[in-house]
Order: sequence, then C-alpha cells, then structure tokens
Amino acid sequence: MHCLKERGELNMSTLQEYASLFEKMNLTELQVEEEGLKLTLKRDGIPFKKNEEKENIEKIPVIRENLSETKEENAVKSPLLGIFYLGDGKGNIKNVGDIVAKGDVLCSIEAMKMMNEVRAKKDGIIAEVLVEDGSLVEFDQPLFIIK
Repeated sequence: MHCLKERGELNMSTLQEYASLFEKMNLTELQVEEEGLKLTLKRDGIPFKKNEEKENIEKIPVIRENLSETKEENAVKSPLLGIFYLGDGKGNIKNVGDIVAKGDVLCSIEAMKMMNEVRAKKDGIIAEVLVEDGSLVEFDQPLFIIK
C-alpha cells in the first residue's frame, strides 16, 4: 500500500485500495494510522451468504409427539440417532395392544449401516408407537409407550 497522505493531501488511490481490501476480505472493521492521519472503515455486519448446495439436500422428517400426559418411565427411548424400523427384522412387528416381555425386540435403528435392536425394558402392553417406520429418530427420542 502507498501512503495515505501525499504532498499534504489525501491519496485517493490508496483510499480506494484500502476500500477494495475491506470488501474483498469481507471485514467488519479496518483501521489504519499513518503520520497523524487515521482511517477507519466499519460496517454493521457481514451479509449472510446462503449455501446453495445445502438447499438441494433432501430433508428427512423427524416426527415428535406430545408426551406431556405420559410418564417418563413408560417411554422406550432411542439409544442413538438413526433410521427407525418397526419390528425385529425377522417379520415380527409390534403394534399397539401387543403384549411384550422384558428383553423383547421392539424395533431396530439403522446407524452407520449397522442395525441396532431396541428391546423392551419391562413387561407390559404397547400403548403407543410414537414414530413412523422409516423415520429419522434422534438420541433419547421416545419411540414407544409401554404400560
């Protein structure tokens, strides 16, 4: 960069270079001090640039139901994030009203190309299935209510 002041006057080409640098680097503030002259360029914020590649990614629905009326101890929750598949993978699908014993496989969750079984933690009857087959589930998301 050249001097801000040349022959006692502001050097416009140097000012333009600083302004160009300010824009190119997308700065919020630039401060230059030289020979008693102080130049400060500021902007309120950096404009948001939308990542257009992410717009094309298909969104997988996550279904959540209101559990306020159910007790925490009756919920069977997802042990990990993945795709929820109803049943044990052998054609045995558990539905509302089915009696389950502690240790019965209720569903599978696929994560990183591995199937992970989710088992009943107590004996009871399936009162609710809270997610749809093939849905994305989150860690600790309630899947079933067993009463």
